[in-house]
Amino acid sequence: MIKLTLILLLLIFAPIAGRQEPEIFHPLLVQHCLEQPGIKGKIEILTAQIPYYLRGDFDGDSHSDYAVAVRGPRTRRNGVLICTNRKKAFILGADNPTKPPFSDMPDDNFVAPHWQVYTKQETYALRLYRNGKLIPASAPKGETIAMIWEDGICLIYWDGTRFRWGCGQ
Repeated sequence: MIKLTLILLLLIFAPIAGRQEPEIFHPLLVQHCLEQPGIKGKIEILTAQIPYYLRGDFDGDSHSDYAVAVRGPRTRRNGVLICTNRKKAFILGADNPTKPPFSDMPDDNFVAPHWQVYTKQETYALRLYRNGKLIPASAPKGETIAMIWEDGICLIYWDGTRFRWGCGQ
């Protein structure tokens, strides 16, 4: 009888006592990026974004990089964390204000409900224009992150010096 009582108590209370946030798998490069002193604690991953990360050669070095949908814990603004194969990390948006802001979206809050990786060829074929000028203005060195909304598309791309933002209208 005592054994039965102990088993019942374990079945009832074990799920309550062991309740934790579910662990999320991150690719190793993303995990290393999240542990960097300049990144750790400065962002939250947007796991509700599906997919919450993209893989592509964003800096054009022929190695896979990752883009992770994030939010700033202070401002609650969305952004993107780029983790390169060269162990460099870039926070675009979120709680990382820049002058001028990274994007032209209100409050620099630019993560779209749908995003994907475009090859250089797909980016060139897209032919976005703003005020008669081609977007991206300079040739992207790698693949492009496309933020896709119902009424438009914006691109995040590496120009050889920094990540840039461009939207067509």
